[in-house]
Amino acid sequence: MFRKSTALSFFTAILLGATHVSGQPSAADKAVADKLFDEGRALLDQNRVPEACLKFAESDRYDPSVGTRLNLGECHERQGMTASAYGHFGDAARLARERGDKSREAVAEERRQALEKKLSRIRITAPSGMAGLEVLLDGKVLGAAVFGTALPVDPGSHVVEARAPGRTGFHAEKVVSAGPATVEVVIPELAAVAPAAGKDVAEAPKPQWSQLRGVGFATGIAGVVGLGVGVGFGAAALQKNVASKEKCEAGDPTRCTTEGYSLRNAAGFSADVASVLMGIGGGVLAAGVVMFVVGGNEEPAAQAERAWITPVVGRGSFGVSAGMEF
Repeated sequence: MFRKSTALSFFTAILLGATHVSGQPSAADKAVADKLFDEGRALLDQNRVPEACLKFAESDRYDPSVGTRLNLGECHERQGMTASAYGHFGDAARLARERGDKSREAVAEERRQALEKKLSRIRITAPSGMAGLEVLLDGKVLGAAVFGTALPVDPGSHVVEARAPGRTGFHAEKVVSAGPATVEVVIPELAAVAPAAGKDVAEAPKPQWSQLRGVGFATGIAGVVGLGVGVGFGAAALQKNVASKEKCEAGDPTRCTTEGYSLRNAAGFSADVASVLMGIGGGVLAAGVVMFVVGGNEEPAAQAERAWITPVVGRGSFGVSAGMEF
């Protein structure tokens, strides 16, 4: 089949000399289309049908032509894709009619009519009056006008789905054999979706902590922090005590170097701080636990963003500073 018509009218010849019109294929696009078309024909002659179909489809994308669409129809017909071939022959006939190519219009119509007797079809029936009903064939949404019409499809597996707001979905996979054959798909009335058990409970607002419980939680955190700091001072006291013994005479802890006395005093101070912090931390933690348990969930609580216990050391004295931020 020739891709281009050899018959050119005088009017067409004049147009060829005109400036390129926006939206029409450029000369470069036509060159690419011609090359792809020639490769498609060569592949088709070698019976390499799938590869030939891809060449023709790409050629048509660059420059739609009657010849390309006729070859696409032939290509898909060889693959057994009767509905696709039927569509391409129809496209070729319409394009030939627009271009005044009566001879190839007749060829395309003849091929199309011959295929019509071999088509595989699927007819979908859907309930009327169902609000928001959406029916899909192979993922494509169908308009209501196609319901009850035997739609041409390529032989093989096809998926029919239906959905509507507040209703259960419908899904069916149908295998349509090579034609002539028609498969019927009846979509039932979609059942309303029942509310999920326990939905009300799940959607109920979660109870919030009371103010007392929030304070108790923050207080407990402060107590844990205090215990942690106290443990740290205790570990430091043990290390300093061991280090001080190395600076004293064996068997006589009273006879030490100046550094030994300093380390021993520092160890005692750290031990005292550790005792105080651990005592306070334990008490604060216990108080926090009591407030948390007693507090309940009566009203929203402000959650503590930060809680702390910090040792305060001065000349000849020491203590702790504790607090919370809401």
